[in-house]
Amino acid sequence: MELAIAGNGPRHRGMYRFLYKRLRLPRPFVHDLMGWRRRRGLGAEFDQRRGYAGQLQATALDLDPASGYRLIEAGENAALTRLAESCRGLYENFRDSGAADEQLARNPNKRFLLGVLSGNEFLAHPALVADMVDRSLLDAAARYLGSVPRLEGAVLWWTPPNETADSSQQWHIDELARRQVKILLNCSDVDDDCGPLHFLPAARPDELRAHMRHRRGRVDEAALTKLIDSGEIVRATGPCGSAVMLDSSRCLHFGSRGNLRDRLVLAFHFLPADAPVDTRYHLEPRDFSGPLATLDRVQRLALRSGLAAAPEAAAG
Repeated sequence: MELAIAGNGPRHRGMYRFLYKRLRLPRPFVHDLMGWRRRRGLGAEFDQRRGYAGQLQATALDLDPASGYRLIEAGENAALTRLAESCRGLYENFRDSGAADEQLARNPNKRFLLGVLSGNEFLAHPALVADMVDRSLLDAAARYLGSVPRLEGAVLWWTPPNETADSSQQWHIDELARRQVKILLNCSDVDDDCGPLHFLPAARPDELRAHMRHRRGRVDEAALTKLIDSGEIVRATGPCGSAVMLDSSRCLHFGSRGNLRDRLVLAFHFLPADAPVDTRYHLEPRDFSGPLATLDRVQRLALRSGLAAAPEAAAG
């Protein structure tokens, strides 16, 4: 049986911005309101997603529900190893073609998180998309979120040396959903000189934000620094192929700040099916041919194909 997927296009981002940023309604209220509308649109599919997730067995990559993250060593996961190697090759082609110089010329005042490839541009490389929904990764995200999520967006970020501390280079949480699983894969060797992702495990930010009366936007770093010990901060450093899975809606974080050397990272997002809005890097295949032809029902559902089946048939 095929089920229609409820639309979730740019108009939803406009509504979210209006309710949350213009009217300044509380974020949980906006999430609940827009999430309810989306669940109505999904109908029986929403229950099927939860049913599938409820049957999944524990995985080696499961996130800790309390801390909201899981560090992954280089070579620990075959799909991530393939992704890192392929993305490294795409970046080298990007540099050799002169596109990197053009990117810097177009963005003279922004020297962090420059997109090498994003959103539906990944559809030209379907093997990469297939690896993003590898069952080892997807099942871990589904178990954490309690439902088969959508692979909502993907972007290959390049950050050259910089001295800025703007936008996402400041402490923040991602505000598109109450919970999400973001995978940040190092596609170059990343140490402290490369502006690695810094984050606080999920157990602390709620307490800290409540203490600072923080409701939206960037967090005052001076105030935050007085409340935390430097040992609480986790840094996602490691060789090419290392990664972190984290709930970036719960874990305060920043990255790409003060690079002395280039950093290359692939970011892809698993959002709950009823998340209010899509990302700016929306990814949605229109057909399932080539490497995508071998995907199972759960993987296709994560790519929003709408292909559904009885839960017992979906565990393959």
